[in-house]
Amino acid sequence: MTDSKIDVGMIDQFPQPALALDYDGAVLAWNRKLEEITGVRAQEVVGKGGYEHALALFGERRPTLINTVLGQDAPAGEYYRNLTRTGESIFAESCTPLANGRVMACTAAPLYGSTGKRIGAIETFWDITEKRAAENELRRSEEMIRTMIDSLPDIFFTITYDGTFLQFSWKEAPKAGINPGDLIGKTPHALLPPPEAEFLIAAAQQVIDTGQIVSQKRTFRWHGKDCAFQMMLHPQHDASGRIVAATGVARDVTDHLQYERTVQETCQASDLYLDLLGNDIYNTSMVAATVIEMLRERLTGEEQELAHRVKATIEQNINIIKNVELLNTLSQHRPSLGPVDLDRIIRDQVRRHPGIAVRYVGEGACMIWANQLVEHIIANLISNSIKYGGMNVEIEIAIQETEEIVTLSVADNGIGIPDHLKPNIFDRFTRNGGKKPGNRGLGLHIVKTLMGQYGGRVWAADRVPGSSGEGAAIKMIFQRC
Repeated sequence: MTDSKIDVGMIDQFPQPALALDYDGAVLAWNRKLEEITGVRAQEVVGKGGYEHALALFGERRPTLINTVLGQDAPAGEYYRNLTRTGESIFAESCTPLANGRVMACTAAPLYGSTGKRIGAIETFWDITEKRAAENELRRSEEMIRTMIDSLPDIFFTITYDGTFLQFSWKEAPKAGINPGDLIGKTPHALLPPPEAEFLIAAAQQVIDTGQIVSQKRTFRWHGKDCAFQMMLHPQHDASGRIVAATGVARDVTDHLQYERTVQETCQASDLYLDLLGNDIYNTSMVAATVIEMLRERLTGEEQELAHRVKATIEQNINIIKNVELLNTLSQHRPSLGPVDLDRIIRDQVRRHPGIAVRYVGEGACMIWANQLVEHIIANLISNSIKYGGMNVEIEIAIQETEEIVTLSVADNGIGIPDHLKPNIFDRFTRNGGKKPGNRGLGLHIVKTLMGQYGGRVWAADRVPGSSGEGAAIKMIFQRC
């Protein structure tokens, strides 16, 4: 290399795209790598000035980083960012992409001849398109997270091992007379009562020491009222994966906690009233049923039949009370299951309905996977048949057994169930809270609930297939023991 001429071949061997300008700003060299990324051949620009190199690179004539080194016009501030000077070299990232859309980082430095005299400047390029795209995506993600944080009522914070807030954000802070910015660099003692501040610092230290999430509900007196917050702290890692802080979220659950207490107190009061009311009605109905039975034994003919109907009505009321109590029990507990003799339970229920034509031919013990509450299934099905078929209804109970299941059918010759009601006959209420036409009350709902707990299935059918007006049949499948 001489003082008036550079070795273009040497610049051609650079692994990065590069160009060189003389002191007048004319292109001295344009290497092969630069030809590849711009699509502009060296002979098209070499020897030309007037910012010809910028036109080939960015599609417009303007100063670039190399012109600054030459002491010519410096590029406008919007063209470069992260500009850094190291000795005579300048590094910067281009804000403007190349004509082909690629984004470049640039380094410009002076060129010296063999005698040490400056003969121009050189600029090299690195493709940072992917880096810039990743930065933009990260920026968008950070903006989205910030928008979410600003829109949520939760408290978001980052706290160090020594208990210093690195970040604190709370949408509701102004209402509490708190400036989030004032808490940065301070400990939770500047925000919370001493016991809660110590808890938060200890929790952060535990998260940083163990890497485990800490979650806890805290209730305390704050700003003159009882408050409840659900706290959750996660470990925060640096680029090397080391845990350096704890990031936390605190949600104000004061209103929710008060709501839960109110609901619990209301449920307890309702259960008490239900127990008292049910007990009083049950005892009164039992006395009435006993008196009616004593009277029925002294009557004959039509009067005896009327007394029997009165007793059956009272027993229906008793059954309703039992159903309500059973529903309350099922909503709070899930009774354990075990082997139960279905045959014995059916026979017991049949004996409890004297005067009703119930036909059941069992073949001995039939063990199913259930519990003693299965007696309510049989009782409710018989009661429903009487309710909708009258005292002269004929009921037929049948069992079919296989190696794995037991199918139970309770059929009657009553009014039957219309086809359009069969899919919903076990539902408790209609959509608007009223009773369905033809709905059989709580009885079948309890049957469905119990069968669900037994892992079985129940459905409504016709006593005579295809003839809904000739009676109903309720069929169930139990798991066999």
